[in-house]
Parts: sequence; C-alpha cells; structure tokens
Amino acid sequence: MPRDRELRGRADSSGTGTGGLSRRVFLGLQSAVLAGAATGTVVGEPQSDGSGTDSAVSNTVSLDVDDRTDEAVSDGLFGRLCESYDSGTIYPGVYSEHVKNPSFYPRTYSEDDFFGPRTFYPASEIEQVDGVPFPWEPVGGTGASFEQREGGVAAVETTNYQRVALDGARGGISQKIVLPDFRTLGYDLSVSVRGEGCETVRAALTTLDGEELAATDLPVTGEWTRHEVTLELAEAAGEQYIAGAIADVDTPYGKYAVEFTAEGSGHVDLDWVNLAADDAVRGKFNPSTVALMREQNSTWLKWPGGNFTSQYNWRDGVGPLDERPVRFNHAWGGLEPNYFGTDEYLELCEVADLTPRITVGWWDNPPGWAAERQILPEDAADWVEYCNGSTDTEMGRLRAENGHPAPYDVTHWEVGNEVWGPWQRGSTQDPSEYASGSDERIGFVEYADAMRAVDDDILVYADAMDPGYEEANTPDPATWNDTVFAEAGDHLDGFDLHRYNWGIESQDARDAWYDEHDAGPIDYNEVLVMFPTQFGELMAELSEKADDAGIDDFRINVGEYGLFPSVDDGAPYPGPETMPGGAYIAGMLNAFVRQSETVKEASQTWVPVRMFPPINEDFPPDPNPLAPAGSVFGLYSALFEDDAEWHAVDVELDGNSRTIPDTGPRIRPMEDVPYVDAAGMQNRRGRELAVFLTNRNLRTNSEVTVELGDRYAGRSVEVVALRPTAEERPLPHLFPESWDEPTNHTAEQTTTTVGEDGTLTLDLDPAAVVRLYVDNDRGQPDTVGDDGVWRGLDAAPYSEPHVGTIGEDGDEEDEGEAEDDEREDENEDEGGDDEDGEDEDESEAEDDGDEDESASGDD
Repeated sequence: MPRDRELRGRADSSGTGTGGLSRRVFLGLQSAVLAGAATGTVVGEPQSDGSGTDSAVSNTVSLDVDDRTDEAVSDGLFGRLCESYDSGTIYPGVYSEHVKNPSFYPRTYSEDDFFGPRTFYPASEIEQVDGVPFPWEPVGGTGASFEQREGGVAAVETTNYQRVALDGARGGISQKIVLPDFRTLGYDLSVSVRGEGCETVRAALTTLDGEELAATDLPVTGEWTRHEVTLELAEAAGEQYIAGAIADVDTPYGKYAVEFTAEGSGHVDLDWVNLAADDAVRGKFNPSTVALMREQNSTWLKWPGGNFTSQYNWRDGVGPLDERPVRFNHAWGGLEPNYFGTDEYLELCEVADLTPRITVGWWDNPPGWAAERQILPEDAADWVEYCNGSTDTEMGRLRAENGHPAPYDVTHWEVGNEVWGPWQRGSTQDPSEYASGSDERIGFVEYADAMRAVDDDILVYADAMDPGYEEANTPDPATWNDTVFAEAGDHLDGFDLHRYNWGIESQDARDAWYDEHDAGPIDYNEVLVMFPTQFGELMAELSEKADDAGIDDFRINVGEYGLFPSVDDGAPYPGPETMPGGAYIAGMLNAFVRQSETVKEASQTWVPVRMFPPINEDFPPDPNPLAPAGSVFGLYSALFEDDAEWHAVDVELDGNSRTIPDTGPRIRPMEDVPYVDAAGMQNRRGRELAVFLTNRNLRTNSEVTVELGDRYAGRSVEVVALRPTAEERPLPHLFPESWDEPTNHTAEQTTTTVGEDGTLTLDLDPAAVVRLYVDNDRGQPDTVGDDGVWRGLDAAPYSEPHVGTIGEDGDEEDEGEAEDDEREDENEDEGGDDEDGEDEDESEAEDDGDEDESASGDD
C-alpha cells in the first residue's frame, strides 16, 4: 500500500487541505448524518432509469448455466494481507508477543515523528526519560537512575540492554500493554537478568495505576540468567481497552502494565523481555487469529507485505530469535524484532491451513544507511532454496539447522511491491528498468531466472499496474504493463496488481464534482461502491493484452484491494467497516468470479485478519472481525470449504442503473451500470447453483428477479442475506460498535423455492449482500449453513473450552469435525463420473439416489 496514503482521510491544520475528515470523529458526527438522511437533506437524486425521473428500483439477473467456464473458480480469491504495520498486525495480532521494543532498541519519540508513536497508548501517556527507550517508562523516583548500555543477550548488534541503578531506593521499568484477558489469564514471561547488590527483581503484571495483580521474584546473579515464568491473573482485572481507527469502541481486551523493579543499593540489568499468552498456538500464534482464518476459510496470507517487503531482508528473520537483528520499520514506523520470519510464517500457514505466498523486495540499490536491506537476484534465489531446497543444498541445510529438514515447497512468488510508486523503497518510473534492468538496476528477468534456476516448478509474478491507475507521479499503466509483457513476458507466470479506491481527495474537487453532476455525497458513495463493475472490465482488458502478447496460462493476482476514500466533513464514509463497504467487497468478489479464468488470487487489504485491538490512530481500519467486510468474505468463502469445485456461469444484468462519471484519477466514465450486481457458480457436475447478489443503491430497496432457468424450477433455495440494521433512507453508513455481536448488520437465513417458471424474486435492502444456494432437491432442502459472520468471541469464558477454537498444537478442536470428515468421505466415495452436459432427466434421476451428497457443493 502507498506510504503517502497514511494521512489520507485526515484534515490538515486549517481543516481544509486534501485530507477531508479524520475517520475517528465520524461516529461523533453520525447523529447529524442520520438526521440528514431521515429528512432527505443528503442531496443527490438516483439515476434510476436514465430518464431523470424517480421510479421504483428493480433489476433482473439472468443466469445461463449452459455457458460456464472450463476452469474452476479459484479458492485463491480468499487471501488476506497482513504486513508489519507495527500497529498490532503482527505483534501480537498474529505472533503472541505483547511487549514492544523487547530488546531495548535505543528509540525515542517526538511529535515530529512522521510515523507516530506506534503504541497502543497515546504518547502523551507514556513518560519519557533519558536512559529508558520508548515506550518503556521509569518506575521510582529519587535514588533510581537509568542507562542504556551496549551488549546484552539478544540482537546485540542492533540493540542495547537496560540498566537500573539504585541508591537505597526502589526502582525499575514498566510498559503499558493490552492483554486478551477475555480469553486467558495466564501469560508466559521470559526475561534475562543480571546485577549486583540487589537480590531479586520483582516481575509483575499490574493495573495502569500500579496495583500488583500477578508477580514473582527472580533471583539476581552476576551473570546473565534467562528466567521463564508464568504470571497468572486471578481475574480479568484490567480496565477495558477502548480504541478504534474510526470510532472509540469497547474491545474485549484489558489494560495492564508489565513491570520490573528492585530494591536496595546496586544495579540490575534487564534484556530481551518476551510476554506471550499461555494459550498461544505452539507457543507462538494468536489462537483467535488462527481460528478466524480457518473458520472463515482464508486460503492464503500475503507476506511479508506490502510496502514492508521492499525494505525486508529475509535473512533477518531466520535462525535463533536472540540472534535476529531488530530493525527500524522504514515502511510504517516502529520496530521490527523479526520474530515472525520465514519459518514462523510457513508454520502459521500450516496451522491455519493457508497456501504460502512470498513477495521478494526489489531494492537492489539501497543507499549506504540501508545496505543490510539490499535484495539481489542471488538473495531471492537463496530464499527460494531455503524454502524449497533439499538438505543437500546450502540453504536447505540452513533450514534444517533451524529446525525444519523437510522442504516447504513454496510455489507462489512475486518480485517487487508497487515498484512504480514513489512511496516505495527502490521504486522506478521506468517500466523497462523494472522489467529487464538498466545500467543502474537489475530487472525482473534476472530475478525470475535466478529463482527458477533453484526450483523450476515455482510460479513467479511480476509487479504490474492496475490499468485504471491514471494519476500524477506514477507511470502510465498501459505503458508499464505493455513494456513488462514485451520485455519479461517469457519469464513471468502472471501479474500482481493492486486496486485502491481513494475517491476525490480535495474538498474543492469534490464540490466541483457535485456541481458538475448535480450530485451529493450519497451519489459519490454509490459511484465508489459500484466501481467493481468497471474493475471487472479492466481485468478482462488486461487478460486480452496478455493473450495478444502470447502469454499462455496468464494469471492475475489482485494482491491488495480496498475502498478507503476521502469524504466531506460529516458525510457518510463507505469503508470496510460499513455495509456500503461490504457491498463494495461483494462487487469485487463478483468481478473476480466473472473473470475467474485469469483472476486466480485476491487479497483484501485490512479485511479482519488478526484478533487484536487497533492502534489508537486514524489507520488502519479496525480489525474487528464483525465488520461487514469480514462477514461478506465469510459468506462467499464458505462455499469453498472442503475443496469444493465451482465453475462460473454467465450472468446478465438488466434494470435500473446509473452512470458512473469520471470520479478522481482512478474511476473512468461508464454508462448504465446496474444497481444490482451478481455472480453465479455451478458445481463441477452441474447440479448445485450458487448466486451472489448485492444492491449498490444506497437510497432504496431493489426488487430483484433472478432467472435461474427451467432446470432449477421448483428447487429449494437457501437464502442468506447480510442486511443493514439501519432503517433510515438514504442508508446511514453505521460503524460497528461492539466486538461481541454485529451491530450494523444482521445475517438472516431462510429457505424458499424457485418458481415453476424458473425465477425467484427478492427484495434487497440498500447495500445488502445475498447468497443463494440452489440445491438439487433430494427430498429435503440442503443448506450451506455458514452465514459468514464469525462467532469466535461468542464462546465460553476462559474457564471453559471454546467450541471450534484452536488447540496449542494447532489442531482445530471442533465437535463437528468428525461429522464434516464423514460427509467429505461420502463425497469422495460418490465419485465424479457424470458429464457436465447430461440432460435434466438423467440428472434428476441420479439426484433421487444421492441423498447423502454434500450440501457444500463439493462436486
């Protein structure tokens, strides 16, 4: 993601500028927006039928099940991006480390820091003194002094250790932290200690006021000693953590501090502090995150980024943890301890059932201050060998020494991340320089050749541009892509590209847009939410270019996408936390399904991916798994559980529509875009049918007639509808207000029957997203059952086992697992001899004898 987008959505000091409204104050203005919506004062009329007059909104969705793709829809459409923003995304959102700056990197913080404090508490609440690195704080007053010293026991080349000197006093250090006390009360603490003149160090978890909740005394000797203890809270006593990037929301997490103190005269030295929840999977991974990804059928995790990729050297993240260097995060700020490296990432893929996908940074010419970040083709090749080489190879032996003799067999690789963007480390504006190199730079071709020389079975993707990215300070996307095709086409397996909809950044430009199109904020949001229709056409055009360039089996990975627009002060914000944002995600997934012969992977940026509270800043969006973006993700991905095979069928859309005008640098004019968007899939043997629908009209419901055809006349249909809870119109864009249950949307599951004419009529709320599952009627209706909403927190407290959670060994502990296995075995026993072209009578006759067939579409 572009680094300069960090400030997007904020106003400058004058309140004008290009930033718009800070997302954190939206909730405070929501009441005014609701009042305006209810009284009709949010301007802009729908272009419902193209005539300029109002009419009831209706749309028709027609499916042709005889026109379907040869290739299956890829379950790779359900990837997630999670890079090290240092905002809890990795530590402890994925990797269970609850302490920041664990090895005492000599860090300070000032208000001029571009990246912000990168802490879970405002910098104003963190006391800073000389000799104590941020965000650690001093404990004690007169008689206690603090010093950072070189050396220590961990990351000694890049960090210091902490000395606390005492003169007849009590003193030490502490750090404000956030703990998942709703889930567990036990926390495994590790710390290295030595000293002189003090007999013990008191290690404790306390309230923010210093009240001791759990503690133990660690003996002090003259030599470094590693102590590993468990601190057990008696109860969840921490003050509830309230935070949010878009609104202040109560989270299930508690506020605490970890504290180390000593008394007397002398000194104590501290280094390498680690604090992990005692329920961490394999002692490393956040169990809520693992459960979330498994239960919502995530299929892959983009790593190590993102912008983080361009300044990441994979060697920093392998080997013993205490030998890994701590680096400043030059992409997003804060510190990277490198605990979550290649082996940990691939272990997470194993326990969360994810396909690994690694992006190699393209920064072969860093300046001297960043020399250790350099990635050359031989470094990329070594990374491939580390992951895939046998123990007969140098890197394979290193992997074995690090505890994993067997190759990981990572097949998906990319070279470069947004290398055409000026915000990126090592960027270039010259597509030829990236594709084939220059006198100063080494191009993609040399990287790909070096990587394939190690393993010729891997897929290597080049860094492309979204064809719709027509904005200042970036190359022309057509020129970029055409050049990469021409100069590197024989060396690539596909393109990785990103799509962000930022909207119109300047308030003056938005005002001009309103005037030109006789529109208002709701029209603006409708255009943004309806853009995915255009994106599907852009992907089709790109696929045609690949075909013209003679590239066989071309693949597209939409490696990052999301809607994060600038809006007016007080205007509705259609981000992923809202139902309009959910409708945008549905539209993108529909486009991917329709273009599934080339769009093979996709990863929504900041889809709820890690169960930890957001940093107290304006970005990224809250990782609340109950946000509509997460529920929509789960609604679609549920059909791909157990490796179900689906094929896209032709869908035609008709009815009320609106024109999309030129809207900022990334949305082109487009005529007659239907309000209702849809995609359809049929299972492998041509029986069950799935249809996804979303209403992008934000003012009114749409009556939708779905024409399924005679083959499905009289069949039963499971209808799962994600609907907004708000009844006001135009639709207010409510944010989640809870981590316990959805507050801005509901999931409704019903069963109905297709009419004898092969049609089904539904009423869709504004921004509603609906999944239809049409079964083959084997005497009783089948259902998918999963409505997409994650209920991982709706479980028993820590004193009782959670249903469907992840055990410490990474295995899912689910009472329904045996039943699912039995159903899957029945599917395998059933075989797959039917031809897609069998006539309806034969299909129905066979249906009568297949009452045990899986409802998941695993055909």
